[in-house]
Amino acid sequence: MKIRMLLIALSATIALYSGLKGAASRPNILFIAVDDLNSWVTHLGGHPQAITPNIDRLAARGVSFERAYCAVPACEPSRAALMSGQRATSTGCYANSDEWMEIIPEGQNLSMRFKEAGYYTVGAGKIFHSDERFESEWTEYMDSSAYSNSGNVPKNQGYHEPLIMDIQDEDISDWHIVNWCIDQMNADTDKPKFIAAGLHKPHLPFAPPKKYYDAFPLEDIQLPPFLENDLDDIPTRGIRMAGAQNDYAKFQENGRWKAAIQSYLATCAYTDMNIGRLLDGLDKSPMADNTIIVLWGDHGWSLGEKKHFRKFALWEEPTRTPYIWSVPGMTKPGTRSTRPVDLMSIYPTLMELAG
Repeated sequence: MKIRMLLIALSATIALYSGLKGAASRPNILFIAVDDLNSWVTHLGGHPQAITPNIDRLAARGVSFERAYCAVPACEPSRAALMSGQRATSTGCYANSDEWMEIIPEGQNLSMRFKEAGYYTVGAGKIFHSDERFESEWTEYMDSSAYSNSGNVPKNQGYHEPLIMDIQDEDISDWHIVNWCIDQMNADTDKPKFIAAGLHKPHLPFAPPKKYYDAFPLEDIQLPPFLENDLDDIPTRGIRMAGAQNDYAKFQENGRWKAAIQSYLATCAYTDMNIGRLLDGLDKSPMADNTIIVLWGDHGWSLGEKKHFRKFALWEEPTRTPYIWSVPGMTKPGTRSTRPVDLMSIYPTLMELAG
């Protein structure tokens, strides 16, 4: 009996050791979410004046999907679908007004899968809408309540009347989110890491520090492709979706359409800077050689095409988003794919890659 009990104990010890060893050898994950980023990044050519060298640097070290689309063109349902692995057609979460935490059960989201598998799961910023989350699904989550997402621009300003703000990089929460995530890259733990960095910009208000505007002189700004009669051949519901009487009409009245383009490009440049800091931090960390990176935008953004601004529409501009993977030993650097994909591929792909 004693020998049998000893063998059982030994078997359990070997199994536990093997499990820990397997967990330690699993890849780390750097999960980069960007809010309201459309295809206006340099390597996608969405706007000829875009300047995003760091997003392009990430694309150069992995594979960029040039025709990637969100599940729903709005923050809350797009993120809820991506993180839960369930489309809006299954959950009913279609709009920002739908409370995802009341729809999707606690414990089934992506970070929880990694936590259950023995990962050190940490997050910061906007992964779910409004920085919401189930605390139980994370080992730790950054408290960013002390920081501003907008450089303290008054709510609803900085769009129809774009503002050039007298602020510094560190006056926006994204700067601190990146700092915190870099600290997590260097945290001492024997577990593999799942690090989620949720950047708020280029979400409204478009108000990065002034230096980012300097690369985009207002007088040189190019408007996106536009046809005055573009709504003439679409049905009534499509015309209603465009909402030309809203933002488009206001920009025609105040003559600030080019200023909005300038502000968006400048805010994307600010975001690109922070992504570069994330990549630099990773490359200097103990995670450098064994980390899968996935970058995604929650949806696209329209800036006047079809007389439509913002998201909340089913055309190319508000649904298409940058989508980049870098997987050590698997992705060939600089690969470009034109195969249509959507962000619902993230959940199962990460599950498979991490074993």
